Amino acid sequence: MIKFSVVIPTYNNKVLLNNTLEALNDQLDFESNTYEVIVVDDGSSDDTLQYIQETPRTYIFHYIYLERTPDSCRARVRNTGWKRAQGQFVVFLDADMIVKRNYLRELQLYFEVNKELLVISYRFMLKEPIALEDVRSGQIFEKNYRTLDYFEARHFDSLVHSFNIATLKHPWHCVFSCNMALPRAVLEQLDGFDENYKGWGMEDTDIGYRCYLLGMRIVSHLGIEALHQYHGEAFGDVKNQEKMIEWDQNIARMYRKFPSLHKELPRWRINLAYFTRRVPQILMRPARYMKTYHFTVKSEEELPLLKEKIEELSSRPGNLVIVWDELESAAFHLWIQLLGYTRSEVRYYPKSFLFERKEIKQFLGNVFTWKKLLVLSFRCIRLLSSRLTRRFSRRLTLQSARK
Repeated sequence: MIKFSVVIPTYNNKVLLNNTLEALNDQLDFESNTYEVIVVDDGSSDDTLQYIQETPRTYIFHYIYLERTPDSCRARVRNTGWKRAQGQFVVFLDADMIVKRNYLRELQLYFEVNKELLVISYRFMLKEPIALEDVRSGQIFEKNYRTLDYFEARHFDSLVHSFNIATLKHPWHCVFSCNMALPRAVLEQLDGFDENYKGWGMEDTDIGYRCYLLGMRIVSHLGIEALHQYHGEAFGDVKNQEKMIEWDQNIARMYRKFPSLHKELPRWRINLAYFTRRVPQILMRPARYMKTYHFTVKSEEELPLLKEKIEELSSRPGNLVIVWDELESAAFHLWIQLLGYTRSEVRYYPKSFLFERKEIKQFLGNVFTWKKLLVLSFRCIRLLSSRLTRRFSRRLTLQSARK
């Protein structure tokens, strides 16, 4: 029986994809017939299939080629993949992700506790290309990546609002399909990704929001963090103008699709948050606590009593509970998140993510230079101009139609 189906969309990315496929070989505690990998090629012209066929596989493998059409989009590629899937759970990985050999075993630990989860995780941003042999030997994982140099944006967000996604007002905003998993039955219920999203961004936020509306628990799993292979993109880079316009158009599409979002999370707040780098603050609940409680987890023996205290304090309003986990237990991290949106906020931090505020501030100051901020400001002005032009054009079209 196939337990997990891993869906990987790709487009002219054969070298990075080959590393991703190699990393999925020999997953611990999984026989070769218990998981499958489905590569969906969105019309590549670089002989992807011929290139990746040279690397042996220890799992069931499928390759699907889609011709490029005006309807081509990331949502269509992912939908094609999961509809072919036979597994109980579907994992979505981007073609530049590298996972550890225990990736599926860690995922299974979560789904054994609760099958109705949308599990997300993070990426470590590599600084240079890597060789296939380094992936095959496992040498690539011998380095400690839990340092500021390798963090992605969501790592820095979580250093502010914590790694307890469930305590956020808008947990769906953290959903990225580059590294996530959920039951196949839920994808069927939702009819998958919305293929009306064209270009870059928001199709994964959309499905995260619809899962949230279904009442699914959105949780993060630090045990399945992936390595993002370097291909010219680094944390802090300003998106090109085309991507910014596509992203802005897709945000507008999502707000037209879900009118209640205008009240739940006004669109202007999203734009302002990204421009001022205050995304965590728009996701957090209002600070209405009167007393703060700090707990440090040092042994398994103290967990039962500690859980009782956390449940008691979080069930009453007016408290802020901050948990520092020296064990870095995936089971305890999940337990915290399954408490849900408690009356008092519970923030969770693993010990390996303990950094001095001054150190973080200095690092971000070096990343977001004045030059980058000026480029971002200029592109935001052009984005606003583009938005006004589209709005004016639509009005002219409507007026012409009425005549």
